Amino acid sequence: MPNENSSGSIRHRRGKNVAQRIDGLDAETGMPTAIDTPSAIDTPTAIGTPRTASPLNLAVQAALESRITIHPPIKRIKRRRWFISGIAFGVITAVSAILYVNPTQNTHINRMQEVLGDFDVSALLPDSLLSDDFVRDMTKLLALDRSTGPASRLTGEFEPAMTLEREGLRKKHNVVLVPGIISSGLESWSTANCSRPYFRQRLWGTSTMFKAILLDKECWVQHIMLDKQSGLDPPGIKLRAAQGLDAADYFITGYWIWGKAIENLAVLGYDSNDMTLASYDWRVSYYDLERRDQYFSRLQSRIELARRTGAKTVLVTHSMGSQVVQYFMKWVESAQGGHGGSRWVDEHIEAIINLAGSPLGVPKTLASLLSGEQRETVQPLASYLLDHFMNRKELARIFRSWTGLAALLPKGGSAVWGDLGGAPDDPVSNNTDVNTKVDMNNTLTDSDTYVSFGGQIRFDDSTSSLGNQTMDGALQVLFNALDANEQRLMHRDYSFGVFRTQAEMDAHKDDHRMWTNPLQHQLPNAPNMTIYCLYGHGAATERAYYYTSDHNANDTPSLKIDRTPRAHVRNVDIGIVNGEGDGTVPLLSLGYMCADAWRKPLFNPHGVRIVTREFRHNPLAVFKDIRGGAEAADHINILGNHDVTADMLRIVAGHGHKVQDQFSSNIREYAARINIP
Repeated sequence: MPNENSSGSIRHRRGKNVAQRIDGLDAETGMPTAIDTPSAIDTPTAIGTPRTASPLNLAVQAALESRITIHPPIKRIKRRRWFISGIAFGVITAVSAILYVNPTQNTHINRMQEVLGDFDVSALLPDSLLSDDFVRDMTKLLALDRSTGPASRLTGEFEPAMTLEREGLRKKHNVVLVPGIISSGLESWSTANCSRPYFRQRLWGTSTMFKAILLDKECWVQHIMLDKQSGLDPPGIKLRAAQGLDAADYFITGYWIWGKAIENLAVLGYDSNDMTLASYDWRVSYYDLERRDQYFSRLQSRIELARRTGAKTVLVTHSMGSQVVQYFMKWVESAQGGHGGSRWVDEHIEAIINLAGSPLGVPKTLASLLSGEQRETVQPLASYLLDHFMNRKELARIFRSWTGLAALLPKGGSAVWGDLGGAPDDPVSNNTDVNTKVDMNNTLTDSDTYVSFGGQIRFDDSTSSLGNQTMDGALQVLFNALDANEQRLMHRDYSFGVFRTQAEMDAHKDDHRMWTNPLQHQLPNAPNMTIYCLYGHGAATERAYYYTSDHNANDTPSLKIDRTPRAHVRNVDIGIVNGEGDGTVPLLSLGYMCADAWRKPLFNPHGVRIVTREFRHNPLAVFKDIRGGAEAADHINILGNHDVTADMLRIVAGHGHKVQDQFSSNIREYAARINIP
């Protein structure tokens, strides 16, 4: 028999590349069925002794060679598998390059190895491309110091907590972490049809999500979408937020979200008894979170239980989590919600720490819902898969089913985001104090020019009769693009306007739609509570868009971002008008409420203490730290920023009085241009 390790060996790989026709041979061993003693053929007489080429051996070998037909490999390889092979090579190349340039990345490499270990890579790649041995060898190459158990989850730094602990900081207040959108893992509890292989596995977060999108896309879409009629689970589908600290510590192995914060809190003495993560199904509107999951009732009970031990709670939020907590504070006071009364917040909550909060929403949400386009930076791996394995129509259908996503639509309309005459945060030239920009007729006024943000969606190719639209107009364009059920649910759950009088506040104080908008409700009666707004700035952030009609679309979405190059305009990149922010949330949404509106009696009648802390985004080169290092302050990596973490630790340890305002952007100048009393 031919040696299966030789260059002429016959490989059986899923029956695709090699076909065999053997008459009279055993199907498994390839041996003649008439011979009962294979040892007579291929067993050596002694170790290291060559076999004797007996006539029987030669006869069998000749029979095998004459009866085996080896067909050439099939050359038709699906495009997707070639694409996946490119991803695999890219990951291996990039990680290997970082490995040999900077050994401090060992922790990231080890976790990437675990991710690769979760995949049956050979099942995704073309059979003729890589052997199983090669995949296994490359995987082992990445395992520099693979540890097992809980230790493998650590980032290995515990800073700045180790330094602050030596200064005497210890835990004091109960801590509840409230994650942002798409941060909490979602696991399947369905037991029918295609759901069974994924029972209690995460279809959002972990490698299971990636394998499902790649190999079982239709089933994944069925699970991740919500029912258009109810805004809840489709029939036969049940997806729920994962629970515990593991629900959002890492998006996938090695990509930390809350992982660093949890490690630092542990240094001060926190554990699962006094630190919890209030994960939630971010696809669902806040109204339905309580109706389906009793989310706010459970959060209220958790905080009340901690208070019975004597400790108030510090709520640490990230991104959309800041809105969830705003809604919770109004819900818990209201007779329509938690029946806590007007003093509940003051009696139970010590402080709220908003990390990269988005109280006024995010313009990129408009693009996601309007045209199914997004350039998300929170979980880039998830964004990459969605963009490359689904078209805009599929993405728009998914995004529009998520009633929770509309919570991030911009609030305040033209009063906050500007009109066709300009916007409060319009860029200023480097050489002059006067805005040099494109006027609203798209006539260039300077050779080195900026585009105004007041036109939230703009058309300059004559393909649409809509004309340039302010934020108010853009939201109306979106509303008109939704179907009747989507319109009904959005109107039921949200409001995007501005209240300017106390009478308006009083008339709508029990309207849950207003609880989603800080410009339409007041902070609670909690003069002993502090709200801290900690956020980064200095990263290019989506602020407005150029659009064009999609002539290839038979139905919605009929508009798409116009990616025509505009090299003469400094703040436009492939149809996206970039402004200042943290890479995801514009500066106006990050800072206006904290730096201005919440310091006014209309929005803060009871004198809640407000502290704003700004941090300039100052990342290291990627070959030094993949995530930007201790001074990175973009939207997700701010959760690992040492200065931000130090502020958080001081607050939870009872030293919040030492944390004072710190401004380094133009937010107060922008706020002064907004005409809201």
